Amino acid sequence: MGNFTGSKCIVCEQPFKDSDDVVVCPECGTPYHRECYKQVGKCINDELHQKGGSWTKTEENSEGIRCRRCGFNNDKDKIFCESCGTPLHETPQQEQDRQNKQNAYGEDPTNNGRVEFSPFGERTVYDKDSVIDGIKLEDYAGYVKNNPFTFLMSFIRFGKYGGKISLNIGAFLFPEVYYLYRKMKVLGIISLIICAALSIPVMMIQFSAGYAGFRIGFSVDVTSRSFVTAADVCWYMLMTWRVVSGLMANYMYYKKAKRDISLIRKTSDGEKEIKERLSAKGGVSLPAALIGYFVFMSIIIGTMFIFNKTV
Repeated sequence: MGNFTGSKCIVCEQPFKDSDDVVVCPECGTPYHRECYKQVGKCINDELHQKGGSWTKTEENSEGIRCRRCGFNNDKDKIFCESCGTPLHETPQQEQDRQNKQNAYGEDPTNNGRVEFSPFGERTVYDKDSVIDGIKLEDYAGYVKNNPFTFLMSFIRFGKYGGKISLNIGAFLFPEVYYLYRKMKVLGIISLIICAALSIPVMMIQFSAGYAGFRIGFSVDVTSRSFVTAADVCWYMLMTWRVVSGLMANYMYYKKAKRDISLIRKTSDGEKEIKERLSAKGGVSLPAALIGYFVFMSIIIGTMFIFNKTV
């Protein structure tokens, strides 16, 4: 232990004592408190590994503060890591306590409630008090609730840098129910009807050919050239709607969130009521999505039943 006493553990930044339980990296020799090493799960002295060198007492006492999360060597006057945003002066226990107190408004517990955005290579940090198109980021997060940071990144892009396009996989794969799931009722009903109507011709052709082991006969000739052509057109239109939804759903949700938040702010008394109304108005609705899917399938099955005839 005498070789390490007085040096600092690069995870917790606390000096080693004679009584400390110390482990060292088998490759570079960097010492750690055993509990600190268990917390990070590996040696984070990446700079030394890249050089192929070995830890020495003088190397550890060099200027700067090394981030225990990513290993980046920061200037000694920094409070947050310049690379990943982690607070530099927390002990492992303080970090764990912070992570256990994830804010109900979706603040990232590993990044001190901040959102980092890097358009065109410029790194900009936003916190809950940052204003995006007249609305605080905290209000957007409270409205979105589920998976907030995915949406907040898009909201920042729309409000600060313009544009309307960002990828939403859920809206691309399930446009018939996604908008209802996000409580966008009008758009959800429109999308459900569009998807159901455009799916019917394709489904009729598939089931007439014995799709999934079920063969259904129809009173219309689904093998005729005109019907097949119409089904192809419907399929391409359906794919177009899926692509449009996948690329535009986040922007449409952003506009709805802005309208709803502005109205709630104007018609509420006090922050407590505002937060309660944001939580109730936003978020997701699984029952609405399930009901929407039931209606979607009912429209398709009901239409095929109308045109059904015994084979």
